[in-house]
Amino acid sequence: MKITITGKELKATEAIKDYVEKKLTRIEKYFEGTELDANVTIKAEKNAQIAEMYVKAAGMDFKAVTENKDLYASIDKDIDILEGQIRKSKTKKERMLKDSTLKVLEFEAP
Repeated sequence: MKITITGKELKATEAIKDYVEKKLTRIEKYFEGTELDANVTIKAEKNAQIAEMYVKAAGMDFKAVTENKDLYASIDKDIDILEGQIRKSKTKKERMLKDSTLKVLEFEAP
């Protein structure tokens, strides 16, 4: 897993980096055996802390952007959003594969 953390108007401390890595393991379980590339940008604007996460894996791109007064809460919400997007995408792909293998052939008996 390759994680890039960028801080704008805010310094990415070691605690924030550890927290993001720990939370991204929830995403990593959906892509076992596949290289995961995550770009995380954290920034502060007025009273809000904004976390942007971009995840690329298995040819798919996922994005989540949230803002909250607490940076850690913003990171948690991003992870929840990404996990929902990934689960939806995987379910859709599995359903398409399942439906395409179960074609119904209709024919008349002589």
